[in-house]
Amino acid sequence: MRHPPMHVSFLDPEFQANPFAAYRWLRQHAPVYWDAEAPAWSDEKGVWGVTSYDHIRTVSLDQLTYTSTQGSRIDAPPVPSMINRDEPEHQLRRGIIRKRFTPQSVRALEPFVREAARTLISSAGAEFDFVEAIAKPLPMMVIGQLLGVPEADYGKLLDWSDLIATGMSNRTASFEIEVREAVDQFDDYISEWYRRRLAEPGNDLLSALVVARQSGLLMEHKDFLHEALLLLVGGDETTRHVASGGLDALLTNPDSMLRLRRDLGLLDSTIEEMLRWVCPVKNIKRTATRDVTLGDCVVRTGDKLLLLYESGNRDESVFVNPDLFDIERSPNHHLSFGGFGRHYCLGANLARLELSLLFEELLKATTVIDRGSELPRTRWGTFVLGLESLPIRVTS
Repeated sequence: MRHPPMHVSFLDPEFQANPFAAYRWLRQHAPVYWDAEAPAWSDEKGVWGVTSYDHIRTVSLDQLTYTSTQGSRIDAPPVPSMINRDEPEHQLRRGIIRKRFTPQSVRALEPFVREAARTLISSAGAEFDFVEAIAKPLPMMVIGQLLGVPEADYGKLLDWSDLIATGMSNRTASFEIEVREAVDQFDDYISEWYRRRLAEPGNDLLSALVVARQSGLLMEHKDFLHEALLLLVGGDETTRHVASGGLDALLTNPDSMLRLRRDLGLLDSTIEEMLRWVCPVKNIKRTATRDVTLGDCVVRTGDKLLLLYESGNRDESVFVNPDLFDIERSPNHHLSFGGFGRHYCLGANLARLELSLLFEELLKATTVIDRGSELPRTRWGTFVLGLESLPIRVTS
């Protein structure tokens, strides 16, 4: 296919700041686009950017042609966790923790999550940074409870998660050193809990990982480490960004905020629209295992493909008025949990519960929510992206 008359570099910070006009053009003219400049962790460069909803679905559903084993990140080597595994190992690893994320198990967490949300909201005050006061600590409280670690440790777990998630998208020499140090510190921490759970097993996620390590399902210590790290960062980062980005969208669309206040029956559809709109995981990588035609393009064996979820979430062939934040949007089959296939986010039900209870309690506890005196700040990233701060004022 001829190179189209638009130059796009998907991982460029300037592009990431506002990519939607370019995504719209690409969906219409070059839905599978070769970006020769996209960085890679190896000496190889270049990636196929997959921007259309249908092509993302095609790739997601065909793991024989598009493998996860070469890593899910375009700018980092693969680590030994379930996100970088194909079947059958992928399902075996999901099975280690699956029962902790069943609908029944998630519903059982409702009293804990609701009380945690109430506590954070009531202690935040009248003017505060929503990210620091509520959106960051709530998911960590929940994943900490599931992991089975003490509340006193949540602060350092949050620091490690922040540093690792930020460093994954800022691969400077200094950041890489800090990330390695954070991973080493988490390794020491989780190794100590491994020894404790060997002596005193529980009914938590760490105990499940320990059993899997002892049984040989997780063959090496690094497998145990990276599954625990995936739970930590995945349980913290994504829900936090949807909460803050979702509130930001409501503040930008005050009519939607008013409609939601008047009818909390719209909460479920509002949460789904927040997920579509924010799309905290921007992309995922796959690698072609054979020569294949995707759209009008010939993808060669070994080529990398970047599934651009936030573009798929704005695909006008699927979503009516996709650039409109619509809290009554239906249907809303967004891609924010991975869209299709066996890699659909295991924690999707938990994220929905956290977001729903948080916004229910926030709206019940306030009569007005306004922006604060300072502007929000964004934490840019090539993989996970969201607000770093969201100053607000509330009236009870």
